[in-house]
Amino acid sequence: MDHWRPETHTFHLRTGEITVTLQDMAMITGLPIDGNPLCMNTDSDGWRAQMHALIGMVPPEPRELEAKDKKKERVTAGAPFTWIQSNFGTCTEDANEDTVKTYARVYMWYVISKTMFTDGTGKNAPWMWLKALTVFDSKWSWGSATLAYLYRQLDEACCRPSGGIGGCMLALSIWSWERLPVGRPKIVKYEDWDDKHDPLRRPTWAYKWDVLNETMDDPSVMYKLYKSELDAITPEQSESDVH
Repeated sequence: MDHWRPETHTFHLRTGEITVTLQDMAMITGLPIDGNPLCMNTDSDGWRAQMHALIGMVPPEPRELEAKDKKKERVTAGAPFTWIQSNFGTCTEDANEDTVKTYARVYMWYVISKTMFTDGTGKNAPWMWLKALTVFDSKWSWGSATLAYLYRQLDEACCRPSGGIGGCMLALSIWSWERLPVGRPKIVKYEDWDDKHDPLRRPTWAYKWDVLNETMDDPSVMYKLYKSELDAITPEQSESDVH
């Protein structure tokens, strides 16, 4: 985060600027970058009633803190991941079409909240992402939305003193490993893809990083090492056009 600049949404290195692009996001995740922009009203008023109408139930109301001297925790408009797992973990084989659609919608909500739009806490699935799944064939540009959300999370993370970062860390990590020779894990193996002849099931850029040998060293020590290596990087070491 030391090299990220919110003014340009790029990492500033000695040799120039570099960032995750729409093409990178599409190649790494396979998400569509064409389609309708994911723009909607994020107002959470009445979200419980809307969620109940969409999936048939809502998480219980959070209990008030008993101790008066404790700060009141901010209630997130959404559902805990544990609640989703408990109530929508398994869809019965004899379920009707509407029930299957409900479970599919909740599953997609869970996955995108866990991978594409993480908030840094890892506890809740925000309501607005379920709202975006109201219509299955909406043809949203999910790749564009994921990249924009990642930019915003990086902007906020580099400006606050506390730790924690959200966004699609899978895409950011693989992009970094491909583009920069810093903190890059060793690929243990890369097996042939079984469905390579099916255009709908071709592997993404991330597949080659499926099995890795990651370092288990002290994070604070590795942070200093990686920062030093980034500060000394040369144009020849970068795998992309740094300008």
